[in-house]
Amino acid sequence: MRYRNAAWGRLGSAGCLALLAIFLATPVWAQSKPVMVYGVIHEYTLARLMQKFERDTGTKADFIRLSAGEVATRVLAERQAPKGDVIFGISRAIQESMKTQGLLEAYKSSRRAEVPSRYVDPDGYWTGSALTVQGIAVNTERWKKEFGNAPMPKTWEDLLDPKYKDLIVAPSPLSSGTGFTFIVGQFFRLGEEKGWEYLKALDRNVRFYTPSGIAPTRMVAAGEFLIAITFAHDALKAISAGYPIALIHPAGVSWDIGSVSLIKNGPNPAGGKKFIDWVLGRDPIQLIVDLNFEGSLRSDVSLPLGATPLDKIDLVDYKLDWAAQNRQRVLKQWGELFKK
Repeated sequence: MRYRNAAWGRLGSAGCLALLAIFLATPVWAQSKPVMVYGVIHEYTLARLMQKFERDTGTKADFIRLSAGEVATRVLAERQAPKGDVIFGISRAIQESMKTQGLLEAYKSSRRAEVPSRYVDPDGYWTGSALTVQGIAVNTERWKKEFGNAPMPKTWEDLLDPKYKDLIVAPSPLSSGTGFTFIVGQFFRLGEEKGWEYLKALDRNVRFYTPSGIAPTRMVAAGEFLIAITFAHDALKAISAGYPIALIHPAGVSWDIGSVSLIKNGPNPAGGKKFIDWVLGRDPIQLIVDLNFEGSLRSDVSLPLGATPLDKIDLVDYKLDWAAQNRQRVLKQWGELFKK
């Protein structure tokens, strides 16, 4: 201790001032831990979002892009020593499941009042950030080659036609929030018993279940498959990039919201709260809409390019409590029936 004090003394006032100048010249984010965000939206959108957050707040942020199921698995595995601070873009049902497991920290952001109350957890564990609906994506070029001028599928039951055997790709609910939203959407549309019957019939035409929700649209865009079950924003993003895709919204479409939450005992809770307050604002949400084509829960943010207005889509009555409470049971049963 004496040596360190003596050395500091020999440094002199000029040296102290020089060190202070270096410290003050260092960006704020370099003086503190970065915020770690586990996100499920597109990598490019996450990267742009982190860049804007740093510019707007002076706080550095990093991200890891994972599927919804991977986020839930990772946060559970890290619960004794969390590595992440924020979960962003994940569905309410998975947030509720993690809330029940004690993996989230309640945080009531000052921006909660700017989000409709039905999309906010009253206990403060998650806040809605986006709304997106599902649909059917069809590769139009491949369709024309294989089916000519025949009408494309317009209903969920149309996908059961034997002519589509091995032509459909769908997300696995075991690792994808998109997949889980789809299967419970069929339960809400038909009732659980008939919903399972529908999924068994559909399975005969599904060639492959993908680990992530975005993969089916990418595979259809590339012409690997004819038809994908997808969220609309993934299809709209591909369409905007010039891929030959038609997006169809059958009657009885499942939907969900993306949401943001604070991981319990994360390494940077103050930074995590700052990120949540920031990302729920108008400008960040508009950026997400523009880049990721998700619908906004804010009334002051415009509709995604090419999106169908919600009042023109027949949505199922999505029962959040049921989906959250029955998630593990449904996934277990689905895995036993359909894991390929």
